[in-house]
Amino acid sequence: MRGSRHRTEWMNRCLGLGLGVLLASASATAWAQAPVAKAEVEDNASTQPANLTTAKLENSIGTRCALGEGVPQDYALAAQWFRKAAEHGYGKAEYNLGMQYYFGQGLPQDYALAAYWWERAANQNISAAQYNLGNLYFMGQGVSRDYQKAAYWWQKAAASGNADASRNLAVLAKMEPAVLHSTPLAGPVATSAAAPQG
Repeated sequence: MRGSRHRTEWMNRCLGLGLGVLLASASATAWAQAPVAKAEVEDNASTQPANLTTAKLENSIGTRCALGEGVPQDYALAAQWFRKAAEHGYGKAEYNLGMQYYFGQGLPQDYALAAYWWERAANQNISAAQYNLGNLYFMGQGVSRDYQKAAYWWQKAAASGNADASRNLAVLAKMEPAVLHSTPLAGPVATSAAAPQG
């Protein structure tokens, strides 16, 4: 039962259950989400196929450590495994490492590093990372507040079927209509997400 409770707690944090539309709430502490869209069922990685197998295994071990599945729950150890897989360019691990930094699980809480890792995952079309990165730009957490960059990442997430990103775009359109008219979906956006130190 203990493992089940911890698994549910961790998944709730990762999935952002009950968070709804970011813009409708002033809360900036619990909005990250991780729904798995059909496009994300396939693994994304910017690595060689031989390293992909290693990265998948490392990410799987990290997930088991974070959830306490078959091993004692250990966020610090999970973060180590996520980092190993992320350094192979594995999108899901980059996303997971961003979650660890955002929530301060096993690592010091660091929104700038969460942005860095989510941007890497977002560039591999991980829609939850695109959504979360948009939220960081909207809130100005770890990056400079920039509604155009928020809209850009939400547009990419919405194009992958992320309903929360679509709702955020609708609210942003009412708040700042000019932003959406000047934010093209094509081409990369220069971001402020800094590379990790050391």
